[in-house]
Amino acid sequence: MKLEIVCAGIGGRGVLLASTILIEAAISAGHHALVSDEYGMSQRGGSVVSLVKIGNFKSPLIGKENADILISFEESEFYRNLGFLKKGGLAIVNTRKDILPAEVDNMLSKRNITCLLVNADGAAAEQNMLQASNMALLGFFSYLAVEPYNVESIRETIRERTKGKFLEKNLEVFDLGYTIAKDRNIRKP
Repeated sequence: MKLEIVCAGIGGRGVLLASTILIEAAISAGHHALVSDEYGMSQRGGSVVSLVKIGNFKSPLIGKENADILISFEESEFYRNLGFLKKGGLAIVNTRKDILPAEVDNMLSKRNITCLLVNADGAAAEQNMLQASNMALLGFFSYLAVEPYNVESIRETIRERTKGKFLEKNLEVFDLGYTIAKDRNIRKP
């Protein structure tokens, strides 16, 4: 199998932890996985991009229009990194909006890109864990059961990576993200 995922956000949004969880869950499922991170000014709210590749790849880099999935932790980073996504790809965008501007929606339709909007910040705030929108995004993503991922494998990897006082709250936010996707009855790719 080959799967290329771009995780994009800004500093302090948990992009690197989310990509680490995706890498470790894939490795636990018996797959070869690579990652490449870009986070120059992340402490000052700068862009953070993590490229996750699952399968028999030699380079961790993802070329333009090659990514299968774009998980965006900020709407602005969705626009900035949309060029990575291939035709027919999947985008998951953390936003408070219910719809994207018509011209963006038209462009996505022409490229046959499925774009799912989720208020991950709102889900994290609902659980009094403002810093855990990454967990809500992972929960939302896990509902889609994109091979090699499923809710159990990602949940278990979160349990291994986030021990301590934040573990149970992170899992609550993750479960809420999963429930949001399930309640919307999203079509799995």
